[in-house]
Amino acid sequence: MGRVWWAIAKAEFLVRTSKLHRSRKILYPLVIGLALAFGIFLIPTILGYFFSRAGAVFEIMLATSFPGLLRTIMMVLWMFILIVPISNSLENVKIGQWEILFSNNVKTRDLLFGTFVGRIPVYGIIVIALGPIAVSPFVYAYNVSIIGQLLMYLVIFLFAIVTIWLSTVFSTAIHAKIGSSPRGDDIGKALSWALAPLVAIPAMGSMYWMNSIVSLLNLNVSMILPSTWSADILTWIAMYTGSLRPSSILNLELYWFAVSPIVDMVLLGIFSILVLVLGFKSADRLFAYGASPGSQKVARAGPEGFFIRGVRKVFGRSFGTIVVTSFKDFTRKLQNIAKVSYGLFLGILVPLLIGFGPFATIVDDPVFVPVMTSLMIGMMLGIFSGFIFGGVGLLDSRDQLWILKSTPRGVPKFIVARVLSYMIVGIPYALIPAIFSGILLSFPLADILIVCGFVYSIVLGGIFVGVGITSINPSYEDTSSGAFVINQISTIVVMIICLIVSIIPGVLIAIRQGLFGYAMIISSIPTPIIGLVILMIGMIRLNVMEVA
Repeated sequence: MGRVWWAIAKAEFLVRTSKLHRSRKILYPLVIGLALAFGIFLIPTILGYFFSRAGAVFEIMLATSFPGLLRTIMMVLWMFILIVPISNSLENVKIGQWEILFSNNVKTRDLLFGTFVGRIPVYGIIVIALGPIAVSPFVYAYNVSIIGQLLMYLVIFLFAIVTIWLSTVFSTAIHAKIGSSPRGDDIGKALSWALAPLVAIPAMGSMYWMNSIVSLLNLNVSMILPSTWSADILTWIAMYTGSLRPSSILNLELYWFAVSPIVDMVLLGIFSILVLVLGFKSADRLFAYGASPGSQKVARAGPEGFFIRGVRKVFGRSFGTIVVTSFKDFTRKLQNIAKVSYGLFLGILVPLLIGFGPFATIVDDPVFVPVMTSLMIGMMLGIFSGFIFGGVGLLDSRDQLWILKSTPRGVPKFIVARVLSYMIVGIPYALIPAIFSGILLSFPLADILIVCGFVYSIVLGGIFVGVGITSINPSYEDTSSGAFVINQISTIVVMIICLIVSIIPGVLIAIRQGLFGYAMIISSIPTPIIGLVILMIGMIRLNVMEVA
C-alpha cells in the first residue's frame, strides 16, 4: 500500500480534530490526559464511594451478579463504538472526493486502512474514558490485582480496535452503495439518524430493564455476540487475579458460564481475524466507484397525490403553492423524515418506560400515569421539534433570502407557509406517540384526546420557537457555523423555560385537585403563546435584515 494510507490517515485525523484548529498539538494531548484522568481516577473514585456507602449486602449482590451485568455493559459499549463512527461518517457522503482519489490510482484498501488508522486516535479517547466503567466495579468487588487490571484494559483495547475496523468497513460499504445515488448525501444523513436507536435501545434497556436483560444474557443465545465473549474474558481475568475464594469462583462459574475462557478467547480471536482479513480481501471487489459524471443518476419527482392537491385547494392557488412547496421541500429530504422518525421513537419509548420500567409499580394511579405520560412525551417531542423544524431547514442560502425580500410581503408569506407545512407534519409526529401511550397504558378515550391536545400544543410551541430563533439568526445550510450552534443552544434553553412555565401550574393542579383534564389544559397554553411571540419577533427581524 506504500505511504498512501498514511496520508489518508493523517487527513482523516485532521478532519476529525478540525475543531481544535492550530492548537491541536497542545489540546489533543490535553484531551487525552483528561480522558485518562476521568477513566483511571475519577470513575473509580466515584464508583468506589457509592459502592462503599451501599453496604456489605450490596457488595455481595454486585460480586454475584456482575458477570451478567458486564455482558450488558459491554454490549452497550460495543454498539456505541460500532454505530457512532458509522453515523458520524454518514453526515457527509464523500463519494466525490473518493472518486478523485481513485482516479489517481489509490486503491480502496488504502482508503479503508487509512480511514481506520485516522479514526483510532479519536475514538480511542472514548474507549479510554468509558473502559473503566467495565473495569472499576470488578476492581472494587473482586479486589483485582494491578496485573489483572492491565490485562482487562488490554482486552478492551483490542476489542475496541477490531470494532473500529468493523465500523470502518461498514461505513465504507454504505458510502459505496449510496454514493452513486443523486440523493446520496441526503440518504447518508438519514441513515446517521436511523442508526441512533440501535445504540439507544440497549442503553435504555440496560438502565430500565436490567433484570430481564441480565436473565436473557445468561442464556446460551447470548454466546453469539462478540461483546459477550469479551465480557466473559474480562470476568475470568477478574476472578482469577482477584481475591475471591476458590468456592466463590466455582459458584460463579457454575451459574454464569457455559464454556471455558479458552473457548471465549478462541471465538473472539477467530472473529477478530475474520473481520480484519475479510475487510482487506473484499475491499477492492465490493467497493467499486464510477469516476465519470455519466455514472450519476438524475432524480425525478412523481405526480402530486390527493393530499398535496387538497392542501393546495385549502390555502388557495397562490399561497397554497408556497405551502405545498414548503411541505415537499421538507418531506422529500430523507434526513428530515429520519429526524421525525427518531422523535417518534423517543416519544413511543416513554410509555414503555412508564409501563414496564421503574414506574411500573405505580401504573394504577389514575392521575399520576396520564400526567407523567403527557409531560414526558410533551417535553421530549417539544424540545426535539425545535431541532427538526428550525435549524438548517428554514433558509437554504442568502440568495433565497434576497429573492424573498425582493417580493412584496415575501418574507411573512414564506415564514407563515413554512410554519403551516411544519404544523401539518407535526400532526402525526405528536399524535402517534400520544395515541400509542393511551392504548398501551389503557387510558380512557377522554384522557387520550387530552394527551393528544397537550402534546400537539407543546409541539406547536417547539415549531414556533425553532423557526423564530432561526429567523432571528439565520444559519442557512451550514451546520458547522457558529449561528447554527447558537440557535440550537438557544432553542433548548427557551424550550426548557417554556416547559417549566407550562408544567408547574399543571402539576400543582394535578397534585392538589386531582383534575387531569384541567391540569393539561392549563399546561398547554403558555408554550405555544411564548413560541408565537418569538416567531413574530423572528419574522420582523428577518424582514428588516440587510442581505450582505
